[in-house]
Amino acid sequence: MRYLTATGLFALLVALAGCGGSSDLPSPGYGSPDLKAVAGRFHSKESNRTVSGEQMPLQFVDTNGKEVDLTSFRGKSNVVLVVVKGMPRYPGGLFCPGCLAQVNALTANHDEFKKRNAEILMVFPGPKDKLPQFLHDGKVDGEGGNPSVPFALLLDTDLKAVNALGIKGDLAKPSTYILDKKGNAIFAFVGEDTTDRPSVQSLLDRLDKLNGKK
Repeated sequence: MRYLTATGLFALLVALAGCGGSSDLPSPGYGSPDLKAVAGRFHSKESNRTVSGEQMPLQFVDTNGKEVDLTSFRGKSNVVLVVVKGMPRYPGGLFCPGCLAQVNALTANHDEFKKRNAEILMVFPGPKDKLPQFLHDGKVDGEGGNPSVPFALLLDTDLKAVNALGIKGDLAKPSTYILDKKGNAIFAFVGEDTTDRPSVQSLLDRLDKLNGKK
């Protein structure tokens, strides 16, 4: 009978730990992921979900404890709703690289979304106390570790929104939605692994089309 050594067992755990079952995540031994390289693997696929109007009136709480209702944006702006996976899975506390790359890319391109009258809302389904580390790993934290993203960070700790959207994974599957000014979801994509999510450019192109520019 063959037995696993301690080293072999750790390697097995690293191989099994992942983000949505993907095997393309780096081991903690390789340090922080190259976020731009990870974002470069995002895509421009079409919607893979249909979301009815009844599903989208969702409520969240922001990091200051203020309630945020998606219906409050109707008649005012388009909305890009991004749900990340939440808590880390890897030994050593490494978050999903795709989620880190996504928050980094959205932060860097926030002005382009504002030009298209779109509000970015990012939903973190994990515990609030994990959020500072997530932002730090995504290289978007400010001095003193304070969040410095230019868009709203929302919490869904009880997973009500995740369950309503049918995107439950370990916590949530990486999901992206575009809502028009009427609150209709004109784009909905639910990823199956860490890089299976729309690129920033594809989202901007869809907003241009929504605004009648393309």
